[in-house]
Amino acid sequence: MGAWQMANNKIALMNKYESNYDRILNEVMPHISHKRQRSQQVPEKPPGFIDTIYLIIGSERGLCGRFNISIAEKALSYIKKQDASSYQIWVMGSRLLREVDRRGGKVTWRMPLPASSLFTYQQSYTLAQSWLEQFETFNFNHFVILHNQSLKSGIYRFSVNQLLPYQIKRSPANSIYTQELWPPPIIETDPKGIYNRIIQHFIAFSLHQSILKSSAAEHSTRYNLMQEASDNAEDIIEDLLRVINAERKRKITEEMQELAVSAGLLEHE
Repeated sequence: MGAWQMANNKIALMNKYESNYDRILNEVMPHISHKRQRSQQVPEKPPGFIDTIYLIIGSERGLCGRFNISIAEKALSYIKKQDASSYQIWVMGSRLLREVDRRGGKVTWRMPLPASSLFTYQQSYTLAQSWLEQFETFNFNHFVILHNQSLKSGIYRFSVNQLLPYQIKRSPANSIYTQELWPPPIIETDPKGIYNRIIQHFIAFSLHQSILKSSAAEHSTRYNLMQEASDNAEDIIEDLLRVINAERKRKITEEMQELAVSAGLLEHE
């Protein structure tokens, strides 16, 4: 339960963190020149080019019911329905890796998840930068994340998140972050440099939130199953106590009858 609550708290903090970056982006965008540039010639596709990479996020630990089975089945079914000319399956989580292997999924890249802690933002940022560099050097066209997302205690749904190419999800027009500040902020750094750095963080946010949402769904499911097991154990204990008490009463009654017979108070049958 503690890990579940911690994941939810981090998701809330990430949303606030992302909103602050969105506010900075709103201030920077008017200072960026939108002059039309010459179209760049796309280089030839490098050897081993992959159209789409599918990253499936599962769990490192067990005792979470059909969590990994569900994501493995739905993810592989989703991938088969897509029209990608070529693709690779990447997996995060040792338990999920077993389920994907059992269903014939060919995993190209794998990574274990922390067993006793949550994935850190620094780890997500490092991975996102590495994948962004591969994307910009035309190693693949699309990067899609497939994971479970918690709806409520013990209930989750299959979720798809396109990481690359990244599309900015702007705040609503009536958000306080879109209101002009007074006095206006002074921008000393190159606006394009700030813009590029913010986009890098947005990509890392998107990856980290997907991992946290999967973790929240996992721990929610595990907590719910553990709670059900605890309740079932209490019911079994109550049933056993009833049986023990009934057997004890039967033994006491039998001993009293034997004493009464030996004392001649009752006829021996």
